[in-house]
Amino acid sequence: MQPATLEIFATAGVLEAFLASSVHLDCARMFDPNLEVVGEMRFAGTGCPWEFQCSLPQWRTEEILAERLAELGGRIERGVAATSLEPADDGVLVSLERGDGTTEMVAAEWVIGAGGAHSITRASMAESLVGETYRGTCLVGDMRLHCELPRDGSVLIATEKGYVGGAPLPGDRWLTFIGDLEEEEVDRVAKDTSTSAVADLIRRRVAGAIRVDDVAWASPFRMHRRMVPKLAKGRRFLLGDAGHLSSPFGGEGLNSGMQDAHNLAWKLALTIRGRARRELLESFASERLSADRHVLEVSDRLHALVHEAVESARTGVTHPPPAPSETAAIARSRAMLDVSYEGSPIVGEHVGPEVGVPPAPGPGDRYPDRAALGGTRHHFLLFGGTDEAALAHLEQRWHDLLDVERATGDPRRAGLDTDGAVLVRPDGHIGFRAAPANTAGLAAVDSHLASYLIPR
Repeated sequence: MQPATLEIFATAGVLEAFLASSVHLDCARMFDPNLEVVGEMRFAGTGCPWEFQCSLPQWRTEEILAERLAELGGRIERGVAATSLEPADDGVLVSLERGDGTTEMVAAEWVIGAGGAHSITRASMAESLVGETYRGTCLVGDMRLHCELPRDGSVLIATEKGYVGGAPLPGDRWLTFIGDLEEEEVDRVAKDTSTSAVADLIRRRVAGAIRVDDVAWASPFRMHRRMVPKLAKGRRFLLGDAGHLSSPFGGEGLNSGMQDAHNLAWKLALTIRGRARRELLESFASERLSADRHVLEVSDRLHALVHEAVESARTGVTHPPPAPSETAAIARSRAMLDVSYEGSPIVGEHVGPEVGVPPAPGPGDRYPDRAALGGTRHHFLLFGGTDEAALAHLEQRWHDLLDVERATGDPRRAGLDTDGAVLVRPDGHIGFRAAPANTAGLAAVDSHLASYLIPR
């Protein structure tokens, strides 16, 4: 789980469970065939309260979230498959099939499709995952390895036979990737993923340096770079792999699905409560399509770096390493802290003629201290003085959707040179900037809120 996702988990009340259940990874390292470090990317300095990744099995991630859902009154039904979806005037008709063979037709107001690459929701929308499949086949598995590799970061070993990579898991286990499988290796693992078969694959690439003691599970797969043209249609939405597939080298797949959900949740909640105009829910598809496209670009860049390293091991021709500034930018992108909704129809600003160009972060960007903002409402953070009468009107008009707070920190962290105000959305992104927060600025904030919300 990436640092940006940990910020989301903090607001959802599950962060402590993730911190306690995971190995914390401070960096990503690349090794040569002799297990000498040839590159390192650290997460320190990326600008997050948790400058590390949390590495844990996906079943544990699901367990933590399911427990939190139950605490909030939600319920999960297992052994139920959606077999078809049909749009209706005021919802979606969903055909369900249970494990005992019985069927049921459900009239749902909304359907969120998070069914992965074979999503029935995406099929009902007549959407396809457009893009490309990377060359080669990889094996991924949960293994207990005996090796001298450090467990404070993820690992990528580039050899002339391919690569071995992975991330430490709790209990001295590793989520392990074995890449660039030869044709006969692909044929073998299609039938045999035993400990001895997997150990042989690693031995061919890193002879004697890594011993495989146990394989809990392993599976061959192909990597993809694909995305749907649309993430929403009517009352149907796509999250995660149902809408986009990326190379796993960035560790972004499940994380981008979480961020899809985080963007949709507050918009759908306000819509269900009757407090949102249609423009709010419509913004989900455009905002997340842009963000997910950026995710694919980052994972593609990391994918290319891995294969450049393998090619160097094969040919002996080394590529110049990225400049420190580029490495820092990649680390921030990999941490998913640079996601921005700049240009979205539901973000904006009012900058007075007396104000110069305000600093970053700007409208649409992640608010750096978003994890410290509680609740699920909009936050209006005021730095310095204002028109008190106009502020009172704004607060009264939006009192049940907006928390007004007198901020005491550095205004530059909010994208302000001096006095002003920022509106932080429930997902922690800056929705509007007013500089200064005078009568005109507060009126602009009020108009902005009214463009996608309905006052009581």
